[in-house]
Amino acid sequence: MLPGESPRPESTDPRPPFGEPTPAPAAAGGGRGVGAGVAAAGALAVVKSKGALGLLKALPFGKLALTGGSAAVMVLLEGMRSGLPFALGFVALIFVHEMGHAVAIRRAGLQAGWPVFIPFFGAMIALKGRTPDADTEAEIAFGGPVAGTAASLACAAAGLALHSRLALHLAYVGFFLNLFNLVPVSPLDGGRVAQAFSRRAWLVGGLLLGGMFLTTGSPQLLIIGLMAIPQAIRRSHGEGHAALSPELRQTWALRYFGLCFFLGAAVYLCRRLITPPGA
Repeated sequence: MLPGESPRPESTDPRPPFGEPTPAPAAAGGGRGVGAGVAAAGALAVVKSKGALGLLKALPFGKLALTGGSAAVMVLLEGMRSGLPFALGFVALIFVHEMGHAVAIRRAGLQAGWPVFIPFFGAMIALKGRTPDADTEAEIAFGGPVAGTAASLACAAAGLALHSRLALHLAYVGFFLNLFNLVPVSPLDGGRVAQAFSRRAWLVGGLLLGGMFLTTGSPQLLIIGLMAIPQAIRRSHGEGHAALSPELRQTWALRYFGLCFFLGAAVYLCRRLITPPGA
């Protein structure tokens, strides 16, 4: 939840709202990765605090300034690593992903906050209120990857039509970003979608997250894992929405695995397109 934004009075959901980060692709291990992880943790702590950012948002145009300012900082820092054109496209892809959540939140009759960007980590958007059931929660979580996939497809189409390696790289990163977000563990989007059809999907998500951390040593993955622990404890105690009907569970399983398969294929194809022959 963003500082200065409170849930509606009737909200009793013990879980954090959709104001959780949409992680950027995790950095590799090493000094730069550790520094990025520390910076991400610091930025996330600041966003979660109720101090200066809360005062900023209370000012006229404060929320717009917070969104624009955090996006500008993220573009600047990403631009130093990957170049300004890629950084602009990368932040735009994350913005579209977050807007997918925002549209789904408003479609559900709830209120959405303004997106806030967290350098080296991703972005977050607050949900003001409580989701009435697991189906609505899954719809809101699914909206981000769907919008992000559409934006990545647009980049891929532009890359093929214009023979632009930049656009193809953006498409690859976008597909990978949204596939990673579907790992079935909260606070990732996949954790909130998967709980609609399986209460134990977080066990698989935890194994996947742990395997990726052991492989890459990325501190960002460690941060996500630590954030997932309270969610896992609550779910192990049976907290959360009531189970959906078998028909809805089947529908969500098909939607979830269908998008995962599509994104996996898209990542593979984009990788083939941007990798020089014989490499």
